[in-house]
Amino acid sequence: MKILITGSQGFLGRNLSQKLSREGFICYGIGRGNWKNKNYKKWGYFKNINGTISYKNLKKFEKINFDYILHCAGGVSPNASLVKFIPFNKDYEKNVISILTVLEFFSKKKRKPKIIFISTVSVYGNSKLKKIKEETNLNPVSNYSINKVIGEKVCRKFYQDNKFDILILRGSSLYGPGLKRQIIYDVCSKIQKRKFFFFGSGREIRDFIHISDFSNLIRCIINKGFKGYSVFNAGTGKGMKISKVIYYIGKKFKVKIKPKFNYFGKEVNPTSLIPDIKKVKKFNWSPKINFYEGLDEYIKWFKYG
Repeated sequence: MKILITGSQGFLGRNLSQKLSREGFICYGIGRGNWKNKNYKKWGYFKNINGTISYKNLKKFEKINFDYILHCAGGVSPNASLVKFIPFNKDYEKNVISILTVLEFFSKKKRKPKIIFISTVSVYGNSKLKKIKEETNLNPVSNYSINKVIGEKVCRKFYQDNKFDILILRGSSLYGPGLKRQIIYDVCSKIQKRKFFFFGSGREIRDFIHISDFSNLIRCIINKGFKGYSVFNAGTGKGMKISKVIYYIGKKFKVKIKPKFNYFGKEVNPTSLIPDIKKVKKFNWSPKINFYEGLDEYIKWFKYG
């Protein structure tokens, strides 16, 4: 089975290739980055193209009949887009134009690949539900989540007009060794430097899913297959308060901390994002990794590499 992974050099893309290639899948990649020579092979890619998702680059795969496209390409998380002041049009290019280009290119093929579009639970916005179901109305409040919603709409349009089989996977917060961005990395970096001023309020609740569990889910989806257009949440279904995560990491660093928070972006930073994951279990999958065990593993990687 041949699989194309967009965003190939990103945290999710490279871990997916490593996982799937070990199980006999032939993985091809395309994405921004500077891998040289055949560095991509250590992540399990049979072939990789350094560059943006464009017709010119996709044509290099023109003769390959892919069974699946895993669209992992996209902008950064909502908090990162705020902190780095990423403009809407740049985020739109990464989260919308990229999937539009992929769908337009492969719509011309007689044998169309199945598409898995990696979206985010942040499309639900400030939901007051304890656990958010796929049917919940969308209320995106950041540029990142707004553009993910637009990307989902693009996918649905191509399903209707071009008979693509498309699965939308709304993922919660990924973490794991090798990830050098987002909340856990930021907290580890600041505590190591004895800086205790953190983003948000500390009261936010997030569902953290280990990269191994998320990769296993995608493998299960591919093994079982799907038809038509469908939407699934992906996470552990359990929430962790950010302040609790901060104190735990401080304890592991043997540092006594009194965290302060900047409350930055509170208007576009949902208080709680915990997905209901009952629906996705139809793929014979469930998360296995305990959060604190996964966090210990991450801290060990952060300290020692």
